[in-house]
Amino acid sequence: MFDLGKFLDWFVVLVFAHVGLTVVAAAIGRAAERSPEARPIQGDALPEGQVAREQRANLRFCLVIPAALALALQGGWITWGPDTLGWGIASFFVCSVVFDVYFYGLHRLLHTRPLMRFHRLHHQSRVTTPWSAQSVSTVEALGWALGYVGVPWLLGHVAPVSLIGYFVYLFYNVFGNIIGHTNVELGPPSLTRSPAVWLAHPYTFHALHHARFTRHFGFGSTFMDRLAGTEWPDWVDAYAQVMAGRPLRQHGKTEPPA
Repeated sequence: MFDLGKFLDWFVVLVFAHVGLTVVAAAIGRAAERSPEARPIQGDALPEGQVAREQRANLRFCLVIPAALALALQGGWITWGPDTLGWGIASFFVCSVVFDVYFYGLHRLLHTRPLMRFHRLHHQSRVTTPWSAQSVSTVEALGWALGYVGVPWLLGHVAPVSLIGYFVYLFYNVFGNIIGHTNVELGPPSLTRSPAVWLAHPYTFHALHHARFTRHFGFGSTFMDRLAGTEWPDWVDAYAQVMAGRPLRQHGKTEPPA
């Protein structure tokens, strides 16, 4: 049964939380881009009006996602497990992996000819900013919402996740997505040689998706692109070039080592 009062209670809290997190993360990302020590990923200039367009789309995203979560929470759609420390940590990592699998599938679908019109708004940002992360159409935002609600719902049929662990993951998901679209590389030089890259790729990895369009569909990891064969073979070279202080040019073009 739909409980309007409970829905509005959740919705108001979640909107304030999502908007606040978005503004803080975007401010951190923009500050990083302006830092004198910044290592820009893409060297091309932003088109006029891009940031304003992205900010308008962010407002829509910050309403759609809280509405979907509030609907699920007020209706008790998700079975929650214990909020112990161990279960919370396990819930965080399981949700991270399952969401990455879901997002890869969603992203590949959005790149098909029938659905590309719903994803085109996001790809108007070839050089990304923190605001690019949530600059998506209403249909694409609903796809994100389905993942945010569907992951804990699905896992609840196997082993219910921790509510606290899941909300910590949501924070990580939203914050990481926004910071991950910042047009500077913040990753350590050794990341490409570490097994951790399977679960946490550098920002250059996703920047190449915006520049080149046809590969790197994963969310925050490389494992789905590696398993599906959609990894650019020269992305490590691109990362090394950016880390050396030489931004990529149009279409993420790499240059021979200096």
